[in-house]
Parts: sequence; C-alpha cells; structure tokens
Amino acid sequence: MANSYREFNQQPRTRARRNQNKTQRMAAFVIMVILVLAVSGFITLIIESLSGSNQDASAQPEPVTPGISGSVLAPLPMENPVVEVNETGFEHMGPVQQTQNYSIKTLTYEDLCQPECGLVDSTAYFPNVMFLGDSVTEGLALYENPAKDVATVGGYRGAVPSDIVNRKIMGRYLDTQRTDEVPLEVMAQKQPKVVYLMFGANALANSSDESVEKGYFAYYRQMIAAIREVAGQDVVIYVQSMTPVTTDYTNANLNNERIQRINQQLAQMALEEGCHYLNVYSALVDESGGLNPSYTTEGLHMNAAGYKAWIDYLLRHVAYSPDVPYVMGSEYYIAK
Repeated sequence: MANSYREFNQQPRTRARRNQNKTQRMAAFVIMVILVLAVSGFITLIIESLSGSNQDASAQPEPVTPGISGSVLAPLPMENPVVEVNETGFEHMGPVQQTQNYSIKTLTYEDLCQPECGLVDSTAYFPNVMFLGDSVTEGLALYENPAKDVATVGGYRGAVPSDIVNRKIMGRYLDTQRTDEVPLEVMAQKQPKVVYLMFGANALANSSDESVEKGYFAYYRQMIAAIREVAGQDVVIYVQSMTPVTTDYTNANLNNERIQRINQQLAQMALEEGCHYLNVYSALVDESGGLNPSYTTEGLHMNAAGYKAWIDYLLRHVAYSPDVPYVMGSEYYIAK
C-alpha cells in the first residue's frame, strides 16, 4: 500500500519531467530548422549575386524558348532564320492555292549550250578530233584555219544523218582530189577522242514539211549511237548548232527563224543524249540577226574569215577536263 501511495505521489513529478523534455526537444528542433533556413538563404543570396554579375559582364543573349511559335528551320550558315510558323499551329496549315499569274521558264538553246572555259591549244587538241558534217563542215579542210591539216575533217557534200547511219559511201575532197569512203569506217580507223557534228542544211533545204524534221532528228539520234559504237562509249560528242544564213538568203526553207527553232531542238536532243551542245550560231551572226556578210560569199557557206571565227568559238568552248591542253595564260592552264 505504501509503495502504491509513493508511486501515485510521484506521478505528477514524472509527467512534469516528461513535458519538460518534450518542450526542450521541440525547441531544439525549431532552432535547428531556423539555422538551416538561414544558411540556405545566405548561400542562395551569394549564388544569385555571382550569377547576376557574370551575366552582366558577358552580356549573354536571352535564351530562346522552344515552341510552335519559334523558327522551324535552323538557319543556314551565314544566314538568319527566315521561316516563321503560324501561331495557330500545324493542324490548321494546308496547301495554298496559287492565286497570282505565274510562268515556268522554258530553257532556250542559249541556256543549254556549253559555256566558255578558256582558250585551248589547237595544235595539241585537234589531232584527236574528227569533224563530221556536210559541205559547211567541208570548208574546214579547204580554207586556212587552225583545224586544217590537223583535225580529221569528214565533210561530205549533200550529207544528211541517215547517210551516216546507213553507211553510205560518200565523196570527200582534199584540195581537188575526191576520195570515196564510208564515214563511220574512217572514224573506226582514226578512233578520235572528240567528235564534232553539224548537219541540217541539206536535210531541211528541200522541204518545210514537219515529217522531214522528225526524220532528221530520229536519224541524228541513231547517228550518235552509231558513233559511240565505233569510237567507244567514252568518246566526247559535241552537237553544233546549225549556222545562220544571211537575211537575204534566197532559199525560203532555210531561214533563220526555222534554223533557230531547229537549234532549240538540237540543244534538247544533245542534253538527252549526253552530248555537249555548242551555239555556233551566236558566233557568226551580225547585228541584223543573220550570217555576217563578211563571213560568206553566197549567204550559206563561209569563207576563211567565217571558218576562223567558227574555230575560235570552238577552242574557247571545250568542256573542262584536266587533260585538255589550254594555252599558257588561260585560266585552266597547267604546265606540263
């Protein structure tokens, strides 16, 4: 009984000690939290102060927030972004109907022709060249010019592309001496690295019928294929434009309007057949748009001055290759 009374009498003091201990622990916890917060705030203040001073010193640009309203395409080098997206979003975008007048450019034969690439040394270049054409080409072997007696000139009077394809025996004149031969057989023997073609006057002079033009182009394509068969697939082929005639030339079927229309088709054909196209026409016309009268005596065939102007154009419009012998001082000249 005495022990029970003693324990009962001590209970208030025990509870008081417990409450005192709890209060002390709570006060210690609160003080610790306050200290942690104070230290954290102090550290944060120091970091922000340092970051602000660095940003002011380096003047960093404001970062771009990615999103639908920003630029969709990254700018190309040396360019600024130019593509802005409608803020309404991609789900509202679609094809826009053309509402204004527009036109698609049609390439002319001037656009498709071989550009100028420096002056070539004729004495080193022409030994590997063969010219193939009609009587207009024949003059290269008759009049003084850089190709005479250096290149193989296969100029056959009255020749048309079908004569070459069908391996017709043709007459070639050297001075006054005529030699009968098959042009493709001469080519197979010579094995030229470069072939220049010019046909058209004889094919078109006798008729303005459209079917004649279709046959001319059909045989022209076959002729190109036959040349590659005998000279090799690596042979370089130049399709030359038809040359102009004088404005007063008497054959109505051979007028410059028709010739330029044919030249447009020749340029397109050359592109399709993997050949180079040469706008010789432009090197021979005068201010009137016809063959320069000083280059001819009868309006179609040329004299020595005309052939020199023609060859000068060719030597300045050879497709670039490191193997081409350019003259010293030319842009692409390489000392051997």
